[in-house]
Amino acid sequence: MRTEDKTRSEVLGARVASYLAAKKWEMAARGASHLVKTEPETFGWWINLAYAKRRCEGIESAEAILLRARELHHDNAMIEFNLACYASVAGRFEEAKERLKRALELDKHFEKLALDDEDLRPLWDWIVDLP
Repeated sequence: MRTEDKTRSEVLGARVASYLAAKKWEMAARGASHLVKTEPETFGWWINLAYAKRRCEGIESAEAILLRARELHHDNAMIEFNLACYASVAGRFEEAKERLKRALELDKHFEKLALDDEDLRPLWDWIVDLP
């Protein structure tokens, strides 16, 4: 593989996905961080970076990343969903509910995911009762 091919976003994105699957959080975070810097318009890079940072640094780090991502991608259901998860894990249940409501406004399909996500377990009864 040529050196310039190694830095193409498709190649680096595939590496990040492999690192995430292998639970190599720091390596995934390094690659995703580069992708966020070079292609901030791609929301998936932000999601991958937050996911990796959550595992190697904690919820606060991941949440800070997605709050920055939200400034660029303010109508993204996946970002809102993940922020709801982080708020729930941190015990901020009212905030988690508001963020989850926003995610569901943007994409109703997240309701099923919410009922399977352990981060949102404290809200499952509330989610089931949503109209």
